[in-house]
Amino acid sequence: MFSGKTALITGASSGIGEEIARQLAAVGCNLVLVARREARLRELAQALSGVQVAVLVMDLNEPDSGQQLFDQVIALGLQVDVLVNNAGLGFQKPLLGMPLDQQLGMVDVNDRALLALTRLFAEPMAERGEGWILNVSSVSAWFPIPGMATYAASKAFVLSLGRALHEELKPSGVVVTTLCPGGTRTEFSSKAREHLDPSLEKAMMPVEPVARAGLQALARGRSVVVPGTAYRMMTWLTRMLPDSWVVKLAGRVMGRHR
Repeated sequence: MFSGKTALITGASSGIGEEIARQLAAVGCNLVLVARREARLRELAQALSGVQVAVLVMDLNEPDSGQQLFDQVIALGLQVDVLVNNAGLGFQKPLLGMPLDQQLGMVDVNDRALLALTRLFAEPMAERGEGWILNVSSVSAWFPIPGMATYAASKAFVLSLGRALHEELKPSGVVVTTLCPGGTRTEFSSKAREHLDPSLEKAMMPVEPVARAGLQALARGRSVVVPGTAYRMMTWLTRMLPDSWVVKLAGRVMGRHR
């Protein structure tokens, strides 16, 4: 389905973003790779053969980064058919133990930049009557997490936005899918693992099936996908248990707030 298309992937220098890039390149999809680390992006670009790859260095924590990125893509004469909003920040710290600018930075990357890019690229997609947007949220979107309150809330925003836009943009031919991974073995999650409950550590998934689940769901036009049976069960439990239990359970599994 994505052969010959062009996909823009944020947070493409490692983890889920890098793996999505590799899987899209394998089916003949051209790529625009976006992240802060230029060397990592260029290393990845050189490893991908048979497709056209553009590298754009951008810190999505910067003001107006979404508009700047969109303008750069237009200046290059590129048409983005697939948008993958994968860039994200996460810190396992309580509200009063983290500087305000660090918390706002999480919201800037996880929500503001994602919203800006979705809005900017969805419009030309809708005008063409075709497009695909994959927003990467987290299983944390279902859980208010003591000790990670800002992060979990930022991911809940992504899930809510994505579910609404899935229906809102469907008549225009634009598919919006929200990928909600649980624990995934990536560079992003390495520090968080130090405080995880051992049961969740064992349930962490390799990055390859997580990326594959997201792309398959996008191709099939699904609204939300949660890779892994254990993590789907966790989201089901949030609908069955009292809210107070869910919050306490989330704090225990993700590590005591400190």
